[in-house]
Amino acid sequence: MRIETRSDMRRWNIIAFIAIIGAFSLLGTLLLQSLAGDWDWSKPWQYREALLRGWGTTVLLSCGAMVGSVLVGLLLMMGQRSPLPAVKWTCRLFLEFVRDTPLLVQLLIGYFVIFAPLMARPLNDIGWDDKIIIGMILLSLFEGAYLGEIFRGGVDSIPKAQWESARAAGLDRGQIYRHVIFPQALRRVLPAVAGQAVSLIKDSSLLSVIGVQEFAYQARVYTSQTYGGLEAYVPLAVGYLLLTAPVAFLSHRLERRYRDET
Repeated sequence: MRIETRSDMRRWNIIAFIAIIGAFSLLGTLLLQSLAGDWDWSKPWQYREALLRGWGTTVLLSCGAMVGSVLVGLLLMMGQRSPLPAVKWTCRLFLEFVRDTPLLVQLLIGYFVIFAPLMARPLNDIGWDDKIIIGMILLSLFEGAYLGEIFRGGVDSIPKAQWESARAAGLDRGQIYRHVIFPQALRRVLPAVAGQAVSLIKDSSLLSVIGVQEFAYQARVYTSQTYGGLEAYVPLAVGYLLLTAPVAFLSHRLERRYRDET
């Protein structure tokens, strides 16, 4: 059997790369030629301020919901590990409800039935946009439920010997989590957390159902007013890619760094 050398592998890698680039270039050229008469970039340029404003709202929602979802996830993880059955099963029931029902339904019920009657007027009185704040809370609760399960799985994967050794060293519960458990669990759950962060950014587009004027909402406004959809969908895809690609890149860098340290 012939064993390929490193130079052979490099040559085949270059050939494969050129073939893939050529195939995508050909496909893109054919697609642009077929749609040449349907493009009109003057329209989206006229709506650039609205699209940029929507993109900025999506950035704000995503950043706020990421912080909120991590806090919710940590609370749910700690609640599931609580020695109190009432706390443990309350967290468990909340997790099952969130994970077993669609986000769209949760947004509609959470906004129109629960949060808006309680928070809309106080938030508006102090000059805050109630739809953005409530949408951020609802998105944090939804994504935080998934993070809670991810965190719980990471913590449960740590061998019991680590807990016993930390207790023998005189560490209290908080110190054990902070110095022993969390650093090890983070390495194991990092890919799943990064994937959930990307999902959170994309799920923010559903907040338009409660009137949040985010990126996808502004794109739909553009298409309804100009009857041109292709010019809005391209900036929409690029805009979301600019948000999700850095998250994925950072996740790969951190994962590689932790792997090299072990």
